[in-house]
Amino acid sequence: MRRGALLLLSCYFYCSLPNVAGLPFTWMLALLGLSQALNILLGLQGLAPAEVSAICEKRNFNVAHGLAWSYYIGYLRLILPGLQARIQIYNQFHNNVLRGAGSHRLHILFPLDCGVPDDLSMADPNIRFLHKLPEQSADRAGIKGRVYTNSIYELLENGQPAGICILEYATPLQTLFAMSQDGRAGFSREDRLEQAKLFCRTLEDILAAAPESQNNCHLIVYQEPAEGSSFSLSQEILQHLRQEEREVTMGTVGTSVMPVSSTLSQEPELLISGMEQPLPLRSDVF
Repeated sequence: MRRGALLLLSCYFYCSLPNVAGLPFTWMLALLGLSQALNILLGLQGLAPAEVSAICEKRNFNVAHGLAWSYYIGYLRLILPGLQARIQIYNQFHNNVLRGAGSHRLHILFPLDCGVPDDLSMADPNIRFLHKLPEQSADRAGIKGRVYTNSIYELLENGQPAGICILEYATPLQTLFAMSQDGRAGFSREDRLEQAKLFCRTLEDILAAAPESQNNCHLIVYQEPAEGSSFSLSQEILQHLRQEEREVTMGTVGTSVMPVSSTLSQEPELLISGMEQPLPLRSDVF
C-alpha cells in the first residue's frame, strides 16, 4: 500500500510540476525504483510489525517480557493481596516479630547475573532462615489446593540479629540461567544479562500499576561484584530495610517498588509486547 501511494504521488507531481530536467516518465519511474531499493538495502525504511516480531523471536527479546508477566499473573498477583493477613496471623503466634515497615513486605532478590542458590545461607551466612509464613492455597489449572508459601529470614550484623524480613529470589532468574547453560536455547551470557534487565524493568512497570502490590513488594536489584570485593548480600538487604524505615518515618512510602541500583541504566534496544509496536523503556525509573 505504501508503494502504491508513493507511485500515485510520483505520477501526480510529474504531471502537475514542471519537468526541469526533461526526463521521460519511464526514467522517473526507474529512479523511483532505485531510490526505494537503496532505502531497503540501507535499512532506512521502518520495519513492519511482522518483521519486528521475527527479529525479536530470533534474538530472544520476547523471553523477559513473557517471564515477567508469567511471574506476576501466576504468582505475585495471587499472593500479594493476602500477604498482610498472613503476616497478622503469624505475628499473633510469634510475639509480633514482623513489626517493622520492611517486615511487612515481600522482598524479592534480583541478582542480574541470575545466580540463584536454593539456600540463601549459601549466598551469605548472615542470612538465617527463621520461619515460614502461614501457607496460602488456591485451586489452579486443575490442581486442587495448590500451596503457596513464603519464608522469613533473620539478618545478622557483627554476629547479632539486625533485621527480619520476608525474603526470596525471583525464581524466573533460574530459568534465564538454565537457558544460558543449554545450547539448544541459543542463549549467551550477554543475552542473559540483557534479558535480566528487561525482566526487571517489565516487572517494575507491571507492579507500579497493580493495586495489590502497593506497599506489599520490594525489588532488591544488585550486580554480583567480582571476586575479592567486600560486597555483602545481608548488608545490601539491611540497607534497603533501613531506607524503608526512614521513608515511613518521613511519610514518603507510596510505591511497591523502590529505586534500585544504576546497574540498569544501560538501555536494551527492544521490549516487545503483544502490541504491534515495541514498547518504550522508561529511563527515568532507575
